[in-house]
Amino acid sequence: MKSDMRPAQDQSASPTHDNGPTEEETACFHATEAGARGPVATKKASVATLAPVFLPFFNNGPVFGLPGTKGGDFRHRSQLSGDWCGVRTDLARHGFFFDLYSTSAYQNIASGGLQTGNTSIQNTQLSINVDTGRAGLWSGGVLHITLESRYGSSSPQDTFTVGSSVPQYTGLAIPGPFFVHNVLPTEYFLFQSLSPKVAVLVGKVNVVTHADQTLFGNTYKYDFANLNFNKNPMALNFYNTTSLAAVGFWMPSKHLTAFAGVFDPNTEANNLATKAFDRVNVYGGAVFSYKIGNLPGQSWAQANWTNKPKIDLTSPFGQLSPSDVSQAIGVLLGIPSARALPISYKGKSWVTIGNVSQYLFVKDPPGDIAEKLGSGQPLRGIGLFGRIGYAPEETNPVTRDASVALFANGLSEHRPNDSFGLGIYHNGISEPLKNDLARLNGATLRNEQGLEVFYDVAITPAVRLIPGYQHIWNPMTAQVAKRERVADVFLLRLSLTF
Repeated sequence: MKSDMRPAQDQSASPTHDNGPTEEETACFHATEAGARGPVATKKASVATLAPVFLPFFNNGPVFGLPGTKGGDFRHRSQLSGDWCGVRTDLARHGFFFDLYSTSAYQNIASGGLQTGNTSIQNTQLSINVDTGRAGLWSGGVLHITLESRYGSSSPQDTFTVGSSVPQYTGLAIPGPFFVHNVLPTEYFLFQSLSPKVAVLVGKVNVVTHADQTLFGNTYKYDFANLNFNKNPMALNFYNTTSLAAVGFWMPSKHLTAFAGVFDPNTEANNLATKAFDRVNVYGGAVFSYKIGNLPGQSWAQANWTNKPKIDLTSPFGQLSPSDVSQAIGVLLGIPSARALPISYKGKSWVTIGNVSQYLFVKDPPGDIAEKLGSGQPLRGIGLFGRIGYAPEETNPVTRDASVALFANGLSEHRPNDSFGLGIYHNGISEPLKNDLARLNGATLRNEQGLEVFYDVAITPAVRLIPGYQHIWNPMTAQVAKRERVADVFLLRLSLTF
C-alpha cells in the first residue's frame, strides 16, 4: 500500500495533507448529497482510501464515509442518523468510523418444527473502525471493535423452534447461540498491511460473518436469513461464533488472495482467553476473482483441520443408564449436557468447503463495476451463488452439504435499492449419527433440505422491511424430538442502518 497515491478530484478529497474539512463539509447534509465519498489525502497509507472494501467486510454492512455514502434528507440518505451536521464526515476523514445496525425479527412457525407460534429477536451491532493512516498513527492499519447483543424472547428454547440442523435465522448465532440479553464484544482485532501484497490480522474475529463469503447476499441484516445461505453449516461443528485468531494474507495478483491462520476453538464472546489455544483450528484457503463475458465472478476454496476432540459418532457413549438417554440424545444434537456422561471422542477432524458466485446480468455502467466492487457496494443485477462441503461422518453431524441461491438487486429504476432472493439447500446427515439416534429413541433420521425466499423492501436506503418464507423438510432435531417432517417459517425483519 503506497502512501503517495493522489486523491481523486472531487468534493471529499482535500488537496492538502492536513485531513481538514472544507467549510462546505461542515454544514448539515453537506457534500454527501453529491453521492459517493472519495479518497482522503494523507501522509500515511490509508486502508480506507486505498482498499475501502475491507471496512464493509469487517462490519458485514455499509460504512459511513466510504464510497456509496449518501446524505441529504431522510428519504435518500444511506444512514438513518445522517452526517451529524458534518461531525461524522470529519471523523471519517480523520480515520474514525462509527456504524450502528439494528435488525428486529418477528418469527412465526406456522406448522411443524419443535414448537409453533410467534417469537421476536432483536440484534444490535455497534462497529468502530480506526484507520491508522488517516488518524496519523502509522501506515496500513485498521483497528476494529464490534459490540453485539441479542434481545427479545427470553430463552433459546423460545427461538430455536424450527429444530433444524443450523439456525433458521443467522441472528440467533450472534453473539452466541446461548447468549440472550447480553451486550458482548464479538470482535477486536488489528488488520495490518505489511506490503502491497502481504497483510496480517490478529485478535478476536466473528467467524460467522467473515469466512466463506460470496460476492453478494452475505448479510442476514438485509439478505438471506437462514444460516445455510450465509455460511457453510459444517463450520459450527468446529467454531464458536467468535474466535481468537492470527491470520496471514498474500495477494500475488488482483485476481488471487491466499490466506492461512490459527484459530482458537474455545473462544466465546463472553470470555477473553479461557483455555486459549490448548487446541487449535488450522484454517486456510484461496479466493479467486475473474470475469466471464465482463460479468464478475468469484470462488473460494477452503479447508480446516482441528485437534479439538469431537464425539466419535461410530461409538459415542459408554454404558448409559436409562436416565442418561435423554441427555445423550441432546448431546448428539448439540445441546450441552447437565450431567457427566461417558462420552467417547476422536482426537482430530477436518472439513473442506468451497463456494462460487457469478453475476448473470449487471445493470450498472461498465465503468462503475470495479469501483463498486472495490468499495464493498452491491451491484445492481442478478447473480447466482452456491456452496458445497464435505467432512468425515464419524465426527460431523452434517457430513455433506450443498446450497444454491439466486439473488437480484436494484432491477427496477423506481425501486433501485430493493432486492430479492430464492435459495435451496441440502444437508446430508452422518450415517453413524442416524444409527445412534435410532438405537437411543427409535428415530428414523433423514437428510434435511430447505427453501427460502425473501424480498427486501427499501423504504429508504437506511430502512429495510424484509418479509420472507422458509419451508424445511426433515428438520433434524424436530425429527428426533417430535417426529416432525416439515417446518413452515414466516420471518419479517426490520433492518435499520444508523
